Amino acid sequence: SGATPSPPARPLLAPDAYGEDLPPAGASLFDQRVAALGGAAALPYPFERLLQGLEGEGHCADLPDGRCLVRVLIPIGRSLQRLAAAPEFFRHPRVVAAMAGEPAAHGPGPLQRDRLYLGHVGNSDIIEVISYNEAAARFEFQLVLDYRSGARPRVVYASRPLCLACHQNHAPIFSRPLWQETNANPAVAARLATWQASVEGVPVRRGIDLPGAIDTAAQRANRFALWQALWQTGCGDGERGARCRAALFEAALRYRATGRHELAALQGAILPAFAAAWQTHWPSGLALPDANIPNRDPLPEGLSRTDGVMLANIPAPFEPLAPRPPLEVWPAPDAQRLNETVAGLAEMVGGRDLALLGAAFPGQGAQPVDFDRVRDTIAALAATPGGPFAAGPFRREQLVTALLAPSGRRDEAPASIATAAPVRDVPRFPPAASAGLFQRYCSPCHQTPSSTPPNFLHGDEATVRARLTHCAARIRYRLAMWQKPPEARAKTPMPPLLALRPLGANPATWAASAELATLATYAAELAGGAPLPQPDNYEALPPCLPASG
Repeated sequence: SGATPSPPARPLLAPDAYGEDLPPAGASLFDQRVAALGGAAALPYPFERLLQGLEGEGHCADLPDGRCLVRVLIPIGRSLQRLAAAPEFFRHPRVVAAMAGEPAAHGPGPLQRDRLYLGHVGNSDIIEVISYNEAAARFEFQLVLDYRSGARPRVVYASRPLCLACHQNHAPIFSRPLWQETNANPAVAARLATWQASVEGVPVRRGIDLPGAIDTAAQRANRFALWQALWQTGCGDGERGARCRAALFEAALRYRATGRHELAALQGAILPAFAAAWQTHWPSGLALPDANIPNRDPLPEGLSRTDGVMLANIPAPFEPLAPRPPLEVWPAPDAQRLNETVAGLAEMVGGRDLALLGAAFPGQGAQPVDFDRVRDTIAALAATPGGPFAAGPFRREQLVTALLAPSGRRDEAPASIATAAPVRDVPRFPPAASAGLFQRYCSPCHQTPSSTPPNFLHGDEATVRARLTHCAARIRYRLAMWQKPPEARAKTPMPPLLALRPLGANPATWAASAELATLATYAAELAGGAPLPQPDNYEALPPCLPASG
């Protein structure tokens, strides 16, 4: 008999472990920045002015053009808003912006580098936003609605099940190099240039430095969850957990100040705790999610002269909905992995924090901070029951405040501005009887007030029936993908594979299930018995929503 196979590595973040739409603690960075700009109703318009307001006077010398908020153009992308400009994709390209640098490196307030991402199509009144929430140790997904001239914008929290269907890493995603969907692709730039030389202040003709900077930011952001997991679960509970976190914090501060790993006296408090956590939680390894989706050329041979909505088709291999294998699997950390962890946590400490520590614990000569005194203070805090090193997320503001307190010093920065109460983007209608089984399996994504993805389940009874009928061809086509082997699918099937388990369905048996057969039969009835469509291009099918949808 063969050996029992080892269980698979446990994912750092299960793609179908959505969490609540609203923050369980704290507020998103975007909420904080919106408050600083005067509230949602006062958000600057157009988008270029909003980006300028978010960036402020910051200058990041190591980034293209010195801009901390890096921008690219993606006319034919893979976001939910990809059809907003159809058929004039190149006239109204999507602007994607990422805070790839720290705009206020030594100023007060939350850290922003790698923590804020926005996407907007010029003729749309929606902005998609992803930003970090340090108190909840997670990225939040939000929408700015009614974003147009003369209107009063609203900020709402989006449906996490909808967002995480593509953002399986619970964080920003971006294409792998060579980023051919962006204006770094000369063919894309040439098409854009027929309309304008720049869009929202973003030059049409640019190289790969801009998407490269965004990709790098997304890769760093992808590891925030890893550093938080090692801080919380890796160190564990009780006294050993507090000592482990204290040692990690000291090591991170030293690395942030000197660029050197000074771990010899600290490893003994960290590595045994990590080893115990791996044995308990991750015996087969810890699988890290992938922030990258495949590179895609939106103008391949045969389509480069095609205009209109046909360009927007996303073949199955390039769909963000397709499950992605782990980026890598971490075994129990050794000294090298510990160095990576310390360096990652050091990125969660700001330049202003170091300046405050230097004032509270002044060093001598080339050493800006007296780390002997810092170590003694951290050790005392670690021995305090329920203190800053008790189990919980890594929260730099709380940690630095606790570290400064015994010295009598504190951060004199102005108090943070109160953020608005979080609001969900919730359906405005009860479930429609005509939805049938679609209500159970499709409502997380298709009953939202927003029309992308097509909200064919949102509305009164008559509206839902009309939208289901109008969308029947596309629904049937996506349901039928379940009857094909994965390599033969032209599009990803619906409902998506990763959505099945949270919906109470078994992914292993779904293709042969009575529920899927019922959905397919109902869709065929809605289509009036027409043959199952088999288009060469999915976008050749009638749009899901009526023109007024």
